[in-house]
Amino acid sequence: MGVFIIKTFAFFYLYTIIRPFLFYILLFMKKLPILQMTLVILLVGVMAFGFFMTKKKTNIGETNIQRKIISLDDPESLYEAEQKQLQKKMDDYALYNSAVDALDITACEKIIDNDTLKAECSDNVYSAQASKEKDVTLCDKITDITTKSRCTSSFAYDSAITSLKQSDCDKITGDSDLKNACTKNVVFAKIEDASFSGTVDACASLSGADKDYCTNRIEKDADIDLLQKGTTTKDIKVCRQIQDVNMKNTCSDTVYMTLTMENKDGSLCAKIVDITRKASCTTQFARMNDINLLEKALAENNLSLCANIITADLKTKCTDTLLLKAGVVNKDTATCAKISDAGTRKQCDDTVKLILEQMNKQK
Repeated sequence: MGVFIIKTFAFFYLYTIIRPFLFYILLFMKKLPILQMTLVILLVGVMAFGFFMTKKKTNIGETNIQRKIISLDDPESLYEAEQKQLQKKMDDYALYNSAVDALDITACEKIIDNDTLKAECSDNVYSAQASKEKDVTLCDKITDITTKSRCTSSFAYDSAITSLKQSDCDKITGDSDLKNACTKNVVFAKIEDASFSGTVDACASLSGADKDYCTNRIEKDADIDLLQKGTTTKDIKVCRQIQDVNMKNTCSDTVYMTLTMENKDGSLCAKIVDITRKASCTTQFARMNDINLLEKALAENNLSLCANIITADLKTKCTDTLLLKAGVVNKDTATCAKISDAGTRKQCDDTVKLILEQMNKQK
């Protein structure tokens, strides 16, 4: 509307300017040839047509502006449009969820005007179907590269865990965490197997803490085998092959303790490293030696040998047993009185009294 007013004002302004010269213009036109007059008339016609079209466009623009104003002034229409758009999105997502839950690829096809959501729906359905049906070929139908890679990688992982082949882990692409987990689990499964007899080279594909654990585990297993072999064969040389210091000492200490008892050589206890085991060896050897003295003292009825016994309970047993025997044989309650153990002493007294009573009755 504003453009029309400006052009109208300009027209009247131009007319005001040329009005004084209008007479001379008409006079000039009478003198012009017919052809030139025709050109002038055409020029004026073109200008008039241009003015008319400009006015028409202005009216159309004003009409569109009015329509926009009406649209903005009608919030109910705008709200309805937004609600329809929102409902459409909700319907599409409902189809998406239904398709994925039911693994129904046809439901994905019902999603319209949202190719991205439709493709994502189809990819997830194919991925889930592949996992459920154990069919890796379904992964090939997936369009998204990342989803397809994840689908095929899951099959490679399962295959590796079953076959315990590192080469199957190498087939995993696009997921370094899954690939590392696959490698780790395959190696750990191998070294934990009872039939494993490899070396630390089996840990080469690992890194960091996983590699340290693997190496220590294998070395520990090897050390355990050597420990068992060394203690069974009583071979100190085998014990010295053990890498772990604690295991090595345990092996050698056990062997020295066994040899001490078998060879009746208490000096071997001094070669034991662990203080507690060394004390135990000394105590056990002394007791073993005392048992031998006890048996000899009882066999020879030699009370003086009991004095050489170091172990207190064995020494008491040695002296009490021989005193009991002497008291009964000699029918001497004074000898019984020298017995340390109250029960044994009473037994000696009662036996002597019974013998004496029987002897008196016989008289």
